[in-house]
Amino acid sequence: MLRTTFENQEVILRIKPNLSRYTMNDELIYEVLQKAMGTIFHLENFVLNVEEKYLIIGDTQQSAYPLITVLQIVPIRNMVTL
Repeated sequence: MLRTTFENQEVILRIKPNLSRYTMNDELIYEVLQKAMGTIFHLENFVLNVEEKYLIIGDTQQSAYPLITVLQIVPIRNMVTL
């Protein structure tokens, strides 16, 4: 869990426990979330494409302390386009 600020408001970034991280470490995940904060902060659900290798799937809950949670990390090779 990482506490940060966005638009003068404290925000909690969280990675779901027992998540397969593949080769991504916590620092890289938090860095990606912080870079995308301007967009994902205002979305209920989001998918981030990381280095054309992984998709980070998460959600944002607005409350007294907004919470952004990484729910899943999926290798991009597992993505199916119909």
